[in-house]
Amino acid sequence: MTGITYDREGLRLEMAGHAGAGERGADLTCAALSMLMMTLERRMQERAEKRRPISRREPGRFLIACLPEAGEERLCRESFDTVAAGFALLAENRSENVSFRLTGGDADEEDEQ
Repeated sequence: MTGITYDREGLRLEMAGHAGAGERGADLTCAALSMLMMTLERRMQERAEKRRPISRREPGRFLIACLPEAGEERLCRESFDTVAAGFALLAENRSENVSFRLTGGDADEEDEQ
């Protein structure tokens, strides 16, 4: 089981565990989860000097956080929200392999900026 926790207020997304939906190296659920995280990681690396990303990878764990400068918060949050929507969809459709938890705010809230 892969657990994903998204702290929307803190702009922090963490994935831990293995999906276990297929053989190692051929697990499509794991591949989808990894691709979502790598996409967010790449997005945060763009203009890294303004977004100040933190990224940590180790076997069975992947963390991405963003400490944006003023003016970059909205774009960071939109990127995190988009990827989190993908995780929520995977958790909904593959609940035996993926769990998703949102903390620090509702992803449907409009940012006031």
